[in-house]
Amino acid sequence: MATFLTLTSGNGLCAAGEQGAPASTTQASDSSGSADSNSRSQREALSDPSTADEKEIAELIEGLASNSYATRIRCRDRLMRIGLAAFDQLREARNHPDNEVAIVARRLTSGLRVQWSTPSDSAEARELLSEYGSHSVSQRRGRIDSLAELPRRDAFSPLLRLARFETEPVLARAAALALMGLETRKHSQTLDLVSDGSTKTHEAVEEDRDDFEASQIEDTLRGQDRISSLWLMQYAADLRHGRLETHAWGDLIKQNRDQLSPDEAGSMSERQVSTSELLKLIWITAERAIARGSKEEALEIVVANVDLIPSRTRNLIETATWALDHSLYEAVVAMHAVHQDLYRKSPILLYSAAEAYSRVGREEDASALAEIALAINPLPERVVQSDDEVRPDDGGPFNPNQPAPMHPQTIENHAEAHIEIATQLVDRGLFQWAEREYEIVIDRLPIDTAVSSFARLQLATMLGELLRHADVIKTLEPLTRRIDQDNEFRDRLIARRFSYTVVQSNMDFHRGLLMVEQGETEAAKPVLRKAFEMNKENIDILIAMYRLDGDTKWKESVSVTLDEQIRQAFSEVEDTRNSMLRAGPFQPSKSELAKRLNAYAWLVSNTTGDTARALRYSKESLQLTPQQPALMDTCARCYFAVGNIEAAIEMQTRACELMPHSPPLERQLAEFREALRKSQAEAADKAAQ
Repeated sequence: MATFLTLTSGNGLCAAGEQGAPASTTQASDSSGSADSNSRSQREALSDPSTADEKEIAELIEGLASNSYATRIRCRDRLMRIGLAAFDQLREARNHPDNEVAIVARRLTSGLRVQWSTPSDSAEARELLSEYGSHSVSQRRGRIDSLAELPRRDAFSPLLRLARFETEPVLARAAALALMGLETRKHSQTLDLVSDGSTKTHEAVEEDRDDFEASQIEDTLRGQDRISSLWLMQYAADLRHGRLETHAWGDLIKQNRDQLSPDEAGSMSERQVSTSELLKLIWITAERAIARGSKEEALEIVVANVDLIPSRTRNLIETATWALDHSLYEAVVAMHAVHQDLYRKSPILLYSAAEAYSRVGREEDASALAEIALAINPLPERVVQSDDEVRPDDGGPFNPNQPAPMHPQTIENHAEAHIEIATQLVDRGLFQWAEREYEIVIDRLPIDTAVSSFARLQLATMLGELLRHADVIKTLEPLTRRIDQDNEFRDRLIARRFSYTVVQSNMDFHRGLLMVEQGETEAAKPVLRKAFEMNKENIDILIAMYRLDGDTKWKESVSVTLDEQIRQAFSEVEDTRNSMLRAGPFQPSKSELAKRLNAYAWLVSNTTGDTARALRYSKESLQLTPQQPALMDTCARCYFAVGNIEAAIEMQTRACELMPHSPPLERQLAEFREALRKSQAEAADKAAQ
């Protein structure tokens, strides 16, 4: 049985037991009169572990190499009783030149039965730390990442413990980085973001927490010279002073640059750090500066270390995305200047640079880069035969003045690349460039190809979110007309799980909304009714019908339909909930129940009905599937429906943070803020009267 150590709630370390065979002799035999010339102090202190100092511990560690078996056992047992006081020196001894010492030191510090959790840890933290030491390095890293996802109050102590006592340097640094990253994460509760305390109370709590955490770090790591410990001690100084010590971090990063390992494998060393680790430290430091309102300092730190970014497309994309997400546009411009050759080969990198140039007011440079990006993954020019058809580029005589025909598979691959790029541009809110990427596929591929059809559907979705109803119709109408005329084409699309009725319903929905915009309310009513009958899953159509002005007959008709849908939505929630209680192979998932709960909540909160139940259902959906912006969007609408505008704004703001550049989410947030402004203005007018 291997040695194992137990971390107690008081940060204690006690030996839990060991049985070992005699170690091999590595030194010349001691004289019989003196088993070990350095063992006197060791024997005198055996009965009192608390009296150990660094000198004695060092002597005990050297005693592990004695040629006397009895001395080796005494030294080992004494080190086990000393516990945490010997941990750091034992960790250093893992790389002792004497192999016998290194082996025992590894056993003492890396036993598979280390208990890393304490009774004061949360249940989630204890579960993640259960048998932590028995896992591989990659698995333990995963546990560290999972701990970092817990609320700050639950993650701080376990991560500090790992940063202090994890014997693998790379994992100790990972824990330290995760701990510092807690400061920039927003731990808003998605079930109920309304707090009972005042803003001033929360500010006081934050100050007390910073002082407490600084003390915990200082008490735990004082005197440590590990790279991870130096990071955390500087972090503690920041917490103590209430500001980011930018120059101190700059000096620390410069010091770490001198400790860079030549490759990622070298980062396993206690004295070296990998490029990826140092870049993550820079990112976290910059994020902390931004969180404290010091964007200029964040930019300075990042730009000064742009040269650290590996000259690989994946690394550049990752860094550019992070910089754009944090509005560090000048950093992306600097990256483009350093890595122009790689940028010209990657549409995503080019668009990231184009976005950065646009954000800093260099529109001509942005447009030029976007043009280069669009030209990558070329598609053949096509000759339009009619509004609905183009001639495939698969025949005709060879013309030496024209480029050779592209292989059909190459064309499809390039088209799919354009669609993927467009999807990413939509996520970044770069709708104009995304539209061009979709349109090049639509314009240059036959309408009866699946990839062209998919591009139309994706473009229509984007245009719909932008409320460009006429453009949605223009995009979808040629497709629906071709489907009506070509049964073989329809069958091919159906085989790819393409729903014609859903597309037709969507087109009619936007046709009706366009009519409403143009003042043709009466003409819009049958169009919207038809759209809903074709796709009753799209409850936004019913909501639009409910909000439409009309006579008594129209309102009664919509009310009947609405009552049916609300009862059906409620029934689906209860049926799904009951099915989850019954054992069986087809048991619904939590996400399925969350979907049903959200559908009820969205429908009721936007129309009429039991809004209190809608809010309960929405919160339950978030409990089942947390951090889902679409569900948070519904929850915000439910708060608004019950009259809690402040909570609605807070929840919607969080949803927009998780899903930036979403037009529907941003419109709803603007609606709530305008409602609050009007409410406050009315209250002020009443108070003035």
